[in-house]
Amino acid sequence: MRGVVFDFDGVIANSEPLHEAALRAAARELGMDFTHEQYLSTYIGFDDRGVLGALARQHGKRLTEHETDSFHERKRRAFLRVVEDGGVTPFPGSVELIRAAADRGPVAVCSGARRHEIEPILDALGVRALMKTIVSADDVALSKPHPESYIRTAERLGVPSKALVAIEDTPAGIESALGAGYRVAAVCHSVPANELTRAHRVFGSMAEVTVGELERV
Repeated sequence: MRGVVFDFDGVIANSEPLHEAALRAAARELGMDFTHEQYLSTYIGFDDRGVLGALARQHGKRLTEHETDSFHERKRRAFLRVVEDGGVTPFPGSVELIRAAADRGPVAVCSGARRHEIEPILDALGVRALMKTIVSADDVALSKPHPESYIRTAERLGVPSKALVAIEDTPAGIESALGAGYRVAAVCHSVPANELTRAHRVFGSMAEVTVGELERV
């Protein structure tokens, strides 16, 4: 193992419920909605563009450019209000693992979130400077489960994908990393272990993950 690549929401930051709430608020403004069960079964792991596209198809809507821009702006504002209020916390063990992994090799974030959602939280956690690169939804045309984001991350790190371990929390994220040739560890923060079986190793939480365990993935 020559480097560790962290997903963000649901791995480093306990922010998936906040994204879900912000997305629902934005969707309702456009006459659309989804349940918590639908979020877990369909939308979790997608970037905002993927969620909006799936919602529009589900509701039989053809959105205008104005409606699309409005959705993204409403979601952005709703999420950032929570961030500014200090409402995003790290999962126990995540910051410690980032620091330990950075002492051994390059670390990075590969996320379907937007850069403006990722960087303020990494700053607040004191680990942004440790990241050799951050690949967000802003950097790719196709987000998870497509492998583009993980391919881009490996390219930026200058490390072959097969020498990297990704840490994910959703089936979409696992498929993205596998498609790019990574070894994959999964944590059961967002969905149960029986939905993460495509990963090479499944941990109950980030508190269980150590650099030594990742080297054995």
